[in-house]
Amino acid sequence: MPSVPPGVMVDVWAQLDPTEQQRRRAWLTRHSRTPLHLRGVAEEVIELAGLHVTEWALPPDVPSISLVVQQRSWPRRAD
Repeated sequence: MPSVPPGVMVDVWAQLDPTEQQRRRAWLTRHSRTPLHLRGVAEEVIELAGLHVTEWALPPDVPSISLVVQQRSWPRRAD
């Protein structure tokens, strides 16, 4: 996809057929993370490598486990 910049794209849960939705729910039940999130590759690394990676959209009833949010380091509060 030369017209699209490299990085992580998220697919659309509602557009998946029921068999794929069921397969992904089973995976998420077993692993609690998407395959990409389980590997722990930062989005910046994917972009720098020039890759196009599709991240799974999650079912509407599953809490967000955003790869970007999980990888981001948050500033610490001074106590």
